[in-house]
Amino acid sequence: MTIILVSQIRVNAMAVVRMKSTDFHCLPDQFGKFSNIGDALTCSVDQVPVGQAIYTAGSLFNHSCQPNIHAYFLSHTLFIRATEHVAAGHPLELSYGPQVGQWACEDRLNFLEDKYSFRCQCIGCSQLNLSDLVLKAFHCVNPNCNGVVLDHCLDNSELNKLKNFPGVPRMQVLDPFLKVDELKNVAHLALELTNNSFNVQSGSCLNCGSNCDLEASDKARRKALICMKRLQDAIVSKEISTTILSDASRALGVLRSILHGYNKHIAEAEDNLAQAFSLVGDFRSARDHCKASIKILEMLYGSDHIAVGHELIKLSTIQLSLGDPSAADTINRLGLIFLRYYGSHADFIFPYLQTLKREANNLTQEGRVT
Repeated sequence: MTIILVSQIRVNAMAVVRMKSTDFHCLPDQFGKFSNIGDALTCSVDQVPVGQAIYTAGSLFNHSCQPNIHAYFLSHTLFIRATEHVAAGHPLELSYGPQVGQWACEDRLNFLEDKYSFRCQCIGCSQLNLSDLVLKAFHCVNPNCNGVVLDHCLDNSELNKLKNFPGVPRMQVLDPFLKVDELKNVAHLALELTNNSFNVQSGSCLNCGSNCDLEASDKARRKALICMKRLQDAIVSKEISTTILSDASRALGVLRSILHGYNKHIAEAEDNLAQAFSLVGDFRSARDHCKASIKILEMLYGSDHIAVGHELIKLSTIQLSLGDPSAADTINRLGLIFLRYYGSHADFIFPYLQTLKREANNLTQEGRVT
């Protein structure tokens, strides 16, 4: 009996979490009048596990790396909310942790097999999708090509998906959610040729077939990420020197030159620089980097994903500090995203949303007056 109970807890238990973020209650009524709120402007929101629990209904939902429902907690009470229209008879699926856009396919499979003892076969893991191709990919050496170059980590998890697609016209079998046009732009050659006529190799561009020196590119990537780590440490200590900031900016340039434009390392670097520039009071540069990060996250997750919503919070507060009237549109957009995931509980879980909404309303009223 003990063994059965332990197994059930391991497989069926849900992690009870609380949201942890920088507190916005101290923000002023007029963002633009302050120059020392950079730490709040680019706050991060994390889910902090506080326990494990088995729910009679909630623990029965199957996992998907592309979930259509979202689970959240108020104290120990579990709430489940659909994040998209679900047709009658279609299963409701939530994420047990990893999602498409967050982790590469092979990493998701290993995590789920280790923690929950099953091999994921959801649509996100069984079909080709843009996020898994570009998440950790290098850029083609051909400057006129937007193709992805796979490293050894991606080859194993994506090779079968490429080869299992039927012959021309392949793209007709893809779900629209999988960003068909973008897939064509980054992997045209792999998708158009038959299984036997195209052999995916590490370092080969999936779009034009050019070869990339993975060893040199990976060495440059690692060196650039070391610079970004120094910037992250400086952000934590709030001691950002001109040297660290300029080194990180150059490191971002290196990452942009060797990694695919939708690689998550670039999104993270853009986000780090947005936070750093906010801390030193350069909100215009912070805004540019934050927008660049959002553009990548939209490609990895989709435009209405909660990960994009959290980044929009950062962008909106930077815009408010600049007196940028477009902050109203940003706040309205992020409000809809949080409503989609948390419903009427959004303002309670994230109190600073109410402050942002008031600022958006003020901007709208000022626009009508002028």
